[in-house]
Amino acid sequence: MKTLIVYEDGRPELERTAKNIAERLDPARYEVRVRAASAVTIPELLAARFYLFGADESASPSYAEIARVVAGVNLAGRKAAYFGSTGAAVAWIKGIVADADLAAAGSDLVGPRPEPTALAAWLRGIA
Repeated sequence: MKTLIVYEDGRPELERTAKNIAERLDPARYEVRVRAASAVTIPELLAARFYLFGADESASPSYAEIARVVAGVNLAGRKAAYFGSTGAAVAWIKGIVADADLAAAGSDLVGPRPEPTALAAWLRGIA
């Protein structure tokens, strides 16, 4: 399954979490790309079937292009999961993609630095 993991630009801890998520996904099941939000291309966004979006703060300008694209695209039948340092940041990301009709893959991963066991448990619940 084509999987796109997107994290807010300029957030080293969030980038580390995104890469840890990618490393833990089964490569036989998931074709994973990890991208900073501002580096995501429209073809990558449209090709993915599973999205994992991460943010540390609300209203990050790095998500501007993603917000613009998903505002006019129906991604029904695809799943998304969300991670971030605060509930407010995760809620903001969910708001950006709400009109795209993505199905929630499971619970959110909220916290500044998820422990490996918490990350593994979260992935079992969404993947």
